[in-house]
Amino acid sequence: MEKEFFFKEKLHFGNTVIYKYTFGPLDTNCYLLENGGEWLAIDPSFFYPKEIRYITDVLDKEKVKLKYIINTHGHFDHIAGDKLLKLKYPRSKILIHTLDAGMLTSPAKNRSKEFGVIVESPPPDILLKENNTIEFGSETLTVLHIFGHTKGSVVLKGKGFIFSGDTIFAGTVGTAKEYKNAFQLMIKGIKEKILTLEDNTVILPGHFENSTIAEERKYNPFLQ
Repeated sequence: MEKEFFFKEKLHFGNTVIYKYTFGPLDTNCYLLENGGEWLAIDPSFFYPKEIRYITDVLDKEKVKLKYIINTHGHFDHIAGDKLLKLKYPRSKILIHTLDAGMLTSPAKNRSKEFGVIVESPPPDILLKENNTIEFGSETLTVLHIFGHTKGSVVLKGKGFIFSGDTIFAGTVGTAKEYKNAFQLMIKGIKEKILTLEDNTVILPGHFENSTIAEERKYNPFLQ
């Protein structure tokens, strides 16, 4: 049964405005960011017709020129809207880590086939690696590559916030069992690259509610 989309919240970090939505059969968070008139989408999860119409109406209203479409990893619920955005904004660039690039075009690899649907994205325009930077307006996102949920999962670090994909959530962490030692590598990466950030850094995850570094360092049972 088709679910209703819903708008979650609007956040401000300096000159960066972040719009958070939750879409699709797995309630996946999708983010639109704007800074200096430049826009990007992170994990476009819109899946159903009402969701697609809603997000495109929002972008049309703002007369958006979309610069980047960024996937934190290659699972189908995080890439479902890639194709539509690329068709609507052909000059936009699709970005994903090099180790997850093959998932974009393969329903078997991105697990959509497993769920009885077929999701395919256009191939990536830019392959991400550790410490790459993504600039839009006056904002810069830094790529933190954290093995675990997938081999190419990334966290995107901005000024006062991170997009954590399915690596860390409020009070828990993502699943990591697709290859040997995946979970151990993910926990190691979280402790070394995420928990070392400033306490008040806001965590914007791929599912569920927001959190902060301080809250996860103190209360997350997987990170003690």
